[in-house]
Amino acid sequence: MEECNVVLVSLYRTQNFAIRTLHSVLNDVKGIKVFSIFFKESWANVVTKPTVTEERLFVQKIIDLNPAVVCISVLSSYVPIAKRLTTLIKENSSALVCWGGVHPTICPESCIKVADIICIGEGEGALIDLMVRLRDGNEYFDIYNLWINHKGTIIKNPLRPLIQDLDSIPFPSYCSDSFFFIDDNRISRNDPAILDDRLQVMGARGCPFACPFCVNSVTKPLFKNLGNYTRIRSVRNIIDEIKQQLTFSGNCKKTVVFNEEVFGWKKEWVDDFSLHYNKEVEMPFDICYNPKVVTPELFAKLVSSGLNEINMGIQSGSDNIRNNLFKRQEKNSEIIKIDKFITDSGVRAAFDLIADNPYETEETLKETINFLFQLTKPLHFNYFRLQYFPTYPLTQKALIDGYIQTEDITDECLFENATKRMMYDPKLFPFTTKNALQNIIWLIVWNHTKESIVKYAISDNSLTAKICLIYLNFKAVFLGKIFGKGGIKRKIEYFKAKRRGR
Repeated sequence: MEECNVVLVSLYRTQNFAIRTLHSVLNDVKGIKVFSIFFKESWANVVTKPTVTEERLFVQKIIDLNPAVVCISVLSSYVPIAKRLTTLIKENSSALVCWGGVHPTICPESCIKVADIICIGEGEGALIDLMVRLRDGNEYFDIYNLWINHKGTIIKNPLRPLIQDLDSIPFPSYCSDSFFFIDDNRISRNDPAILDDRLQVMGARGCPFACPFCVNSVTKPLFKNLGNYTRIRSVRNIIDEIKQQLTFSGNCKKTVVFNEEVFGWKKEWVDDFSLHYNKEVEMPFDICYNPKVVTPELFAKLVSSGLNEINMGIQSGSDNIRNNLFKRQEKNSEIIKIDKFITDSGVRAAFDLIADNPYETEETLKETINFLFQLTKPLHFNYFRLQYFPTYPLTQKALIDGYIQTEDITDECLFENATKRMMYDPKLFPFTTKNALQNIIWLIVWNHTKESIVKYAISDNSLTAKICLIYLNFKAVFLGKIFGKGGIKRKIEYFKAKRRGR
């Protein structure tokens, strides 16, 4: 039996759970040699275009490894980079190119025109089948979850059932001799995930909710009748992975970060977690939750287990915007109550807000401002810009309502948006009251202003109130140049992060 090589490629994400897990899965298949290339990283939320040197390093590595297949994990923001790398692969090797991940799953028709193969949904079973067929010299045109572009003929195979037993999947790989990291005009073998003081874990797949601005609103209906969409690993399986990660040389872990959208939504699971985690891991942990899921009883068990931070998306401080546009049913009054019992327990509460939302009005933004002042100080927020990804329900609504055009969601436009950052930075133009209010919200969530001056500025249309509003607007723009995600302080953090990643 001849050995068959496969290269997995991650774009801008060294902590790519899908690639690291598939690496482990394929590494267990006899006669298959798997390599992974992590091509660039969005350090400190900064996305930069690949250089000629980085492309050359990528091509040379593909030539050296001589794979039968190159599998690229593609997010919607990075399609132009995936296209460019696909072209380079085809110009310099005979390898088949397979795209997988979010974008091929939600936009298969456009992706199959570029790649030889696309994988829709979960890739573990499909890639094992593909590599075994190639290893044995057999045809691969009927593998479930795969679409094949065979000499211009598109073969669309059905979807396979979702993996229900997540414990059956190997742990993600770290510190592998078969890993290569290309960034900053160099290639490295040092795994940045080990140098990170946060131990990252993905404990579940799927989400109980389907918010119209989230990919789950598209993928959840796609896999209807193919098994439970929302699945969770056992507590024992997760703890064993954490222990394994802690054995790697050079680890400097201080916190465990669970990356699933809603942590431990089952009461029985949380009961089991509270019995074992703190005894066996003894490390604080951070989680994400939907406010509708958080209850005092559940929260108390998490606190006793070592909970450090809980992050929740509230998206807007207007009940109307949150409930009717974002389809999130929690009310401001509920969030304020949740915030109080979280912070009273000594746990850090962090929230997500969405800016640049065309459906917000001056009145709803003022509602958000008043709401923010009712939360416990200091505030901890992520203030994201609204992103329009193809096929998302909110994107379709914005197209119908005329807030965006089709050219605003092209592959090139999405990548350009990624290079401009997903986080909101204060902007001087357009010079409107609505824009000023968004800038003031930035001041509030980053604890750069006082309640009294803000409330006076938005209280009426008097000349002094307007002058105060203008002052706060300019203050936000000025401080954004220093403390914003595109500011001087963030750029310093960016270079420090890259240095740590070496």
